[in-house]
Amino acid sequence: MATPFFPERFPDGGLDGTDWERENSMSVNNILNISESGIIAAQTTLQTVSHNLSNVNTPGYSRQGVTLLNSSMGLGVQVQGITQQVDQLLDRRQELGMSETGALETKDKFLSQIEQVFNESSGSGLNSRMSDLYTSADSLVDDPTNVVGREDFVTKANGVAQYVGNMSQTLTGLLTPVDQQVDVLLADVNNRLKALRDVNAQIAGSAPGDPIADLKDQRRQMILDLGKEINIQTLDLPNGGVQIMMAGGQGLLADTVHAATLARSATNAVDPTVVPQTNPPTLTKFPGISMDGRDLLNIQGGQLGGLLEVRDTLINGKNGFATQLDGLANELRFQFNSVASTGVSQGMSTSQTGVFLLGDNLDAPMQDPTTGASPTGSPPDLSRVQDGNIVFATGADATHLSHMVTIPVTASMSINQLMEAINGATDQNGAPGNMTASITTGNTLRIQGPTGQVYGAVSDGSHVLAALGIGALFGGTGARDMTVNPALLDNSGTLGVGNIANVYGNPSDPTQVTGATFDDADNAAALAMSQLRTTSVTINGFNGTLTAQYASTVGKLGAVVNQNTSSKTAQDAGQSFLDTLRQSTSGVSAEEELTDLLRFQRAFQASSKMVTVADQLMQYIVGMV
Repeated sequence: MATPFFPERFPDGGLDGTDWERENSMSVNNILNISESGIIAAQTTLQTVSHNLSNVNTPGYSRQGVTLLNSSMGLGVQVQGITQQVDQLLDRRQELGMSETGALETKDKFLSQIEQVFNESSGSGLNSRMSDLYTSADSLVDDPTNVVGREDFVTKANGVAQYVGNMSQTLTGLLTPVDQQVDVLLADVNNRLKALRDVNAQIAGSAPGDPIADLKDQRRQMILDLGKEINIQTLDLPNGGVQIMMAGGQGLLADTVHAATLARSATNAVDPTVVPQTNPPTLTKFPGISMDGRDLLNIQGGQLGGLLEVRDTLINGKNGFATQLDGLANELRFQFNSVASTGVSQGMSTSQTGVFLLGDNLDAPMQDPTTGASPTGSPPDLSRVQDGNIVFATGADATHLSHMVTIPVTASMSINQLMEAINGATDQNGAPGNMTASITTGNTLRIQGPTGQVYGAVSDGSHVLAALGIGALFGGTGARDMTVNPALLDNSGTLGVGNIANVYGNPSDPTQVTGATFDDADNAAALAMSQLRTTSVTINGFNGTLTAQYASTVGKLGAVVNQNTSSKTAQDAGQSFLDTLRQSTSGVSAEEELTDLLRFQRAFQASSKMVTVADQLMQYIVGMV
């Protein structure tokens, strides 16, 4: 029997050589097992380090690390798992910030286009065109008989009308592409929700030890991309999944089994190309948004919220910039038409045709006694009619206006009743006034003087002539279709720049008026149009001149643009700061990884060396048997 290699362990010589060999073999095997666990741990760590280094520039990648656990004596080290170095709170803050970023970026894109519509920097914007119109009126005040001056004034007025129309068409022209972008976004959101559900289910269904760290990074990036499109909030589930909801608790978007479907709602679905025909204009309504068949309300944040805000608030809303431009155009039209309707041109008139369509309900009151509203489809300024008198002067020529025809008007009258009043009116002597009112084939009002005579409006305390477009300067129902009276474009000589001012007798009592004359050199109407430069009007609660009203709108737009730009700058800085913080926690440092690479390379080499030593020991033991 061979002598034991360690006699102190066998003082009585109780073990034979076989027992001695077995125990020493087991000790060497333990060394091999321990070394093997060290090699596996070093290999796993080196693979993880390599994976980190290869993703050092991958957006959204979270640094991975190997969790090692020491085992009991003889078992070495155990790889417990691969973990991500993430800060959940920081990630949630980034997710919430993406929604605000998406909304601000979307608004910034379209606000720059809206801003160009109101751009006055070139000196050829609406403000300068309005100023040119007032200056042209000043010239007519100085020389009311100047034919060139009348033509220039009509040209300047046409320039204002066309420019306002182009502004409105550009603004409202943004509505359709914005709305179309909503459809594109909804389709993309639906695809993202399905993909998130699938990745979510894969993570939740993974077995312990499965490599899912990269899937979690993928899911996080998908959540960030989704958060930029719609406003979301997330909640971790016990199985490793994530529940994604609409911010504000409006419903579940996705989890491990469900993916919601966002679509257009039937609510408020109308043709967006319809031009509003009432005053104030009816706002164009678009289809709402539904989720799984249920209408979503108050969508804010994300690109979707930004698009809806641009479409329904900034452009098309009650105080939107297209609406504000409409309000300005409506007031500009009415103020100039109120002056022009009682203006008298050289040679006076034998007939005049209104520029506004009368609508279909000619028997309805021009103003509803309860609401003050005018019938749908009626002339845009009909709601401005008030109780008062129209006074016409008629006669053989401008110097022999011997008949004064007064027509009492009430706001509760219908258009048909107004025409009856005009047709049945008498002069100051009680004789038939011989003024006639009729409806043209184009559904506009036509007024004619007595056969073989001329006439002119002395006054109109009811504003009904302006409301129906008789002698008007501007036509159209709003900014989009604003025009100059075609009769003036055909013949600027019909522009009324004077008033019938020489009324004989007592103008306040028609029975005491004996006649009137009109002087071609009278400039009262031109002066009144020039004075509109300083006349204050009220639009949406703001009182100021037409120029000040436009300046207010431009100022509001500038404030919105500046606020959005400032918010976007601050939001970008905030998100950048959060990204920097996340990089310090979850980002990959090449220097740190290279250090780990060398450290675990040495560990691998050391464990490999132990295998060599154990092999040598085993061979030595075997050789001694």
